[in-house]
Amino acid sequence: MLAASLFFASFVYFLGYYAYKKHNNVALSSAIILYSLYLLMFYLIYSGGVENTGPLWIFIVAPVSVFIHGLKRGLIDIAVFVSIISTLMFMPTDIIAHANYSTEFKLRLLYSFLTVTFLSALYEYSRNKSYQHTLELSKKYQQLAHFDPLTQLSNRRDALGILKQEQARMIRSKEPLSIIICDVDYFKKINDQYGHNAGDAVLIELAKIFTSNIREQDCVARWGGEEFLFILPQTLARNANVFAVKIQEKLQNHLVDYQGKEIKVSVSMGIEQFNGNQNIDEIINSADKYLYQAKNSGRNQIFPKF
Repeated sequence: MLAASLFFASFVYFLGYYAYKKHNNVALSSAIILYSLYLLMFYLIYSGGVENTGPLWIFIVAPVSVFIHGLKRGLIDIAVFVSIISTLMFMPTDIIAHANYSTEFKLRLLYSFLTVTFLSALYEYSRNKSYQHTLELSKKYQQLAHFDPLTQLSNRRDALGILKQEQARMIRSKEPLSIIICDVDYFKKINDQYGHNAGDAVLIELAKIFTSNIREQDCVARWGGEEFLFILPQTLARNANVFAVKIQEKLQNHLVDYQGKEIKVSVSMGIEQFNGNQNIDEIINSADKYLYQAKNSGRNQIFPKF
């Protein structure tokens, strides 16, 4: 009977593995394995196993429970498990016939099991804390890898990735795609006159203005230094020009307040539209040339003219 029970338990564990491997159903697989383990432990306590050593196997329950169901749910499962095995062991044999254990054995078994449960819970708590810490670090590094820490905009690396995606979509959908490279006019003079912290405040303020004026499908990134890059899907160059004019109008009467000082800011912009034959570097270089034309024409300009 004991051998048959163990073989049946092994078959049930295989079903749990199959549920995970074949259907990727983690919840079903873990439920099959854990609760069939509980049933096996109940049987070993009830029957006594070989020479009443069956109960000694219950020590595997605690670590498996908290590992599969986590700390809170695992401890609830263990509490139910302890209640059932206590009932089985302490129930008089004249009510239900079962293996007979001495009171000292039963008490020491429960004390030992509760000690193992405490250690398993402590380990699971530490493991979960370590996992959460690692997850937070991963998110932080992911943030640093793709976003500019000052303006919270996409950085150059992230912008290039978005450009590649939008270029691929443009080729498939045949919809237009334009970019704008934007440079803050006389930014060095701002840093020299008011300090680098003032320059940072200007970049942060511009990032907020840019973000509040783009569409949901658009992207604005800090391209480097005082340069910003706008990625405008489904947008012709002449419509990108309309958007650029709108940005300049927003800045026309806007003053950046820094420690009681009001800083006037303007930007120059270069616009270019993708076509099927150009790669990303060519488009960016072309927009850069228009940007330099805008700056050489007195700044606070948009090139090309439409």
